[in-house]
This record gives sequence, C-alpha cells and structure tokens, in this order.
Amino acid sequence: MHIEAGYVYLFGSNLFNGAALICDLNDPWNPNYLGHSQGTYIHDGYVRNDTLFSCHIYDGYFSIINVANKANPVTINTQNTPDNFTHNSWLNDAGNALFTTDEVDNSVLASYDISDPNNIILLDKFQTAPGSQAIVHNTHTLNDYAVVSWYKEGVVVVDISHPDNMIEVGHYDTSPLSGGGFDGCWGVYPFLPSGNIVASDISEGLFVLAPTYVRGCYLEGTATDANTSAPLSSVQVEILSTSVTKFSKTTGVYKTGYSNAGTYSVKYSKLGYISQTINNVVLQNGVVTIQDVQLVPISTVSISGSVIDGSTNLPIPNAQVNLTDGAYNYDLVTDNAGNFNVSNFVTGTYTVTAGMWGYVTDCSLTTTINGGNNVVVTLQPGWYDDFVFDFGWTKTSTANTGDWVREEPVGTFNNNGSLANPELDKSNDCNDKCYMSGNGGGGSGSDDIDDGGVGLSSPIFDLTNIISPKIYYSRWIYNGGGNGTPNDTLYFYLSNGTQEVLLEKVTISNVNASKWTDVNFLISNYITPTATMKMRVYAEDFGQGNVFEVALDKFFVTFGNVGVNENGTLANALSVFPNPSNSSFNITYNLSELSNAFLQIEDITGRVVEAKNIVSIAGNIEIGSELESGAYTLRLINSDKIIRTVKIIKAK
Repeated sequence: MHIEAGYVYLFGSNLFNGAALICDLNDPWNPNYLGHSQGTYIHDGYVRNDTLFSCHIYDGYFSIINVANKANPVTINTQNTPDNFTHNSWLNDAGNALFTTDEVDNSVLASYDISDPNNIILLDKFQTAPGSQAIVHNTHTLNDYAVVSWYKEGVVVVDISHPDNMIEVGHYDTSPLSGGGFDGCWGVYPFLPSGNIVASDISEGLFVLAPTYVRGCYLEGTATDANTSAPLSSVQVEILSTSVTKFSKTTGVYKTGYSNAGTYSVKYSKLGYISQTINNVVLQNGVVTIQDVQLVPISTVSISGSVIDGSTNLPIPNAQVNLTDGAYNYDLVTDNAGNFNVSNFVTGTYTVTAGMWGYVTDCSLTTTINGGNNVVVTLQPGWYDDFVFDFGWTKTSTANTGDWVREEPVGTFNNNGSLANPELDKSNDCNDKCYMSGNGGGGSGSDDIDDGGVGLSSPIFDLTNIISPKIYYSRWIYNGGGNGTPNDTLYFYLSNGTQEVLLEKVTISNVNASKWTDVNFLISNYITPTATMKMRVYAEDFGQGNVFEVALDKFFVTFGNVGVNENGTLANALSVFPNPSNSSFNITYNLSELSNAFLQIEDITGRVVEAKNIVSIAGNIEIGSELESGAYTLRLINSDKIIRTVKIIKAK
C-alpha cells in the first residue's frame, strides 16, 4: 500500500489479477474506488505526484504508470531489474533516479536514471556483502541516502547522492545469521521526526537505531591502454585494505569509493595487461577524487601441443583441451593430426586438462608454458566422463523447470537448512562441473524439477572387449519441503541397443538426501554387454509440490587395454578402477601365459615406487594405497616384456 496526495494505492489483492487499486481518501471514513492499473500482478509500488512505479515481482520488472487519470492509468514504460524478481522501489529526492530491490538470494540494490521515462538507464548495482547470498528486501530514501533492510545482513545505509556510484556509509547487523534465505531484517523505517531508524527483524524483534549520516568518498577515473589510449572495459578496481571492488565500463570509466576518508592504495587489473597499483590516493568524504590509469599490455607467445593415445602412441583428433592458470583460460580442440596451437598466449604455470569420449579425462599435468616447450597430454582409453567437457550427452524434458544443465553447481537450501541443489560437484575428479536438474540459484524451489520429467542419455560406448565391465557413477538426490509426502523418483537405465534394463530406482526413502552417493553395478548381472551401450537417467516430479533436485557426476566403466588371441579369448588384458583414485587401485588382469609376471608403478622420473608379483594367470590385485598424490605409470610385465602400460592418477 502507498498513500500519496489523498489517494491510496493498494497492491497484490485478489482483484483484477493483483493490479494496483486506486481509492480516493478525501473522506477517509468512506474511501471511494476510482480505478485500477492494467497488466500483471503488482507486489509493491511507490507513487509521487501522478506517477506510479510498480513492482511486478513474479515478472521481474518495474513499470512506470501515469495515474493522472485515476480511472484509466496508462503504462509509460517497463524495465527488468538485475535479478528479475522486483520487490520494492523508491525515488530519490530529486525524482530523477529510481532504486529497486529483488527478493532473491545474492541480490542487489539497483539505481536507474528515469529522468526520461521513455529511456530508462541502469546506473549502478550495489551489494553490502558480495558472495554472502544475502537477500535485499526493502529500500527507502531520505536526503539522498538509501536506508535498506537486507535480511540476514541487517540495516544498510547507502549514499545515493551520486546514483551512478552508490557507496555504503552505514551498517547495523540485527541478525546472528548469514547467507541466503528469508530471516533477519525485513523492514526499516527512517522517517520518524526524531531521525531514529526503526527496524524489524523476523527472529530478533524490534530495533531502534540512532544514525549518523555521512557522505561517501568517491573515486572515479578512466582506464585506457598505455599503447593505444583506447578505453579499457572490465578493469578491476580494488581499494586495497577494504573489500571494495568495481569494474570499468565499456567507455573505460570506473566509479567507486569508500565510507572512511584516508590515504589508500588502489590496484587496477585486467586480463592481458600488467596490473598496476597506485599508492597514496587521498579520499575525502563528499569529495570526488579523479584517478586515471593506463595499463600496459602483457607480451604473448605462440604455443603448440598434442594429445596422444596412451596405448598406441597415436595422435587423437578432435580431443578437447583446456589450459588455465586461474586468470587465463584457453579452450581448444585438436586437429586431424592430434595437435593444437595458440597464438597470443600469456605465459605462466598452467593446469592442462584433455579429454574425449572413449578416453579417461586427464588433468594431472601442471606445467610452466613459455612458448619454448611442446605440451603433450597422454590419454588412456576408457569410458569416463566427469563433465569437464561436453561429450554429447542428450537431454529430454516434459517439465516446466529443472532441465539438466552441465555447470558448476550453485547450492540452494531448504527451509530446514538442508542442501537441495548441490553446492559442490563430486570430489576427486577434474574441475568443478556436474550435470544437475537446473542451477538457477535463489530459493530451493526456484529451478527444481516441476510438473514433469527430465531425461539425460550418454553417448554410445563399446563393452565387447572388456573383462567383467562394471559401471560406476555418483548421484545426488533431494526431495522435500512442501505439504505432500515426497514421492519424486530418479531412475537409471542401461541399454545395449536392443533392450533396456533398470539399474536402480531411487527415492528419498532409500537414500541419504543432500549427499553425493557412489554406486556401481556389474553389467553382466543386468544385461549382455555389446558395442552399442548407453546409460539413461530420468527424474520425474509427481506433483506433490515438493522440491526435487538431482545430479550426476563421475561416470565411468572399468576399461582395460585388451587383446584377442587366436582362439578368440581375451588375452593380456589390464583394467584399472577407479582411476583417478584417492585410496587404492583395483587392478583386473588376464594373461595369455604366466612367466615371472608382476605389476610395477613408476613415478614421473621413472623410479619404481611399488611392485607386486602376479601368481595366477588372471585375477584382481589392490595396489597403490600408500602413494602420494600425483601421476604415475603402471606397467604389466610378463616374460621380461612390458605387456601393458597405463597412466594412473592418485588424487588428494
């Protein structure tokens, strides 16, 4: 509700789809209905003179509505807000800037130039605790300060005298809690004659605060290329010894600042440029300090590399390769000769990851790349996927939300504090990605599986020449919340091209929720292995209104370099699982003959670090439990000959 100039504007009722109702209060004992806005549900709004700024929370935008004719309001323009869940809005004193909040995890206070309602311009975004996932709720403005209720962060006072450079100048945390979710300070009122601020905390009660309003210290300037003087966008500007970080715009202009006056060092950094720190920058309250900067480009080199098959030493075409040092990231694909090349490469120490369907993804190589060395990655044959790369899993969906995505997971929490969507992928694999059912963040039910099912199918894999193949994967399931009994279901199927069997049916009643769970199955117990195998995952929501999240990671099948002897039986076979491993390795072998046979593990220098004799022509051996983390070579030796060689990875 908002009252302005003798009229009340009512929001979110069950009339007219939740439009704004306008009533005349000139006779407050007999309010007179005059009209309503058109369009979608309005959650909240702010009115000044004959203009309504309405917040359409479920549609994610605010609208500017001319209400001069109360019986026939006219929408002038609309604008989506940064997090598309527009909860509240308020004008500054001059009436040329509007401030909005989005009621979702990790949301921001946003400012807009609305001096021309037909040309709304986003000016700035502000967070009080970046990375905390905290939700901003309501903002009010007074004397060019925004006084904001910020759920688990409390009351925040922001200097908005420069709407394009909002600076926090006051903060009182009312809650012992932190993070996302709906608790803590959800209402604040700064308009009392005393000047005191009244704040309401959902769990902690009422707070009366006596504020001291001060102006921020503004730091502004332009970042350019030292060689060309061209403006540089996305330059990170850090006021050292504070938590303040901002970035330059496409024009090279940056605007930042801090609450406390003083002398600071300011660091400027951008990918491809040498970082620069300027010392003794003086900041004063209420004063704009101008500090321009020119960054020098980093010199680059050209590099080359290759990916080869560890069993044949032949090149692998179309293998995917990633090189990253944390700041720089290169995604490449090998050519028909198994080679890759990069020009304009920034030298440094990189982690090299390579993979392809039909091989075990390798991320064990960390090396200094300076252009003078050739980067070689060896991949061992195997059916393995930890979803660092896109190997072509296919998706189907009949659900409204929660389709499968291959990303780094964003954790969401249910009301009882349990994780719904995972926050981390499965440990001890390459990188940080997995497949999961939606990854939109926000509340636990904002991007879960709703009203249907989502399917995920692997590429085809060939198991015809593998001894007793087992299939392994890690799964995640959460099903809870809501009013009904959780009944959603996760299915795993295996097909050999002619028939499909159910490996497992997973519900909340037979697993530990919110936990990565490792499972494995001996394939021959379920289906005949063929050259056209495929795994299919299907998760179905049965409509009880519960949160339903699932995830998949670290899929692999035990695989060995196998030969076929003249009688058609498997000979000189070697299979290692799991690989990588954070404990021991299970070695399955099958020899055509037995003569002084043993397994030998060598480190990267060629030094033998462990060996075990083989006393039977076929069997299983555990090895490597005492190895330090790193990359090793495992050799199967028989009759004084190296029969098979496999790279193994001992994870931390």
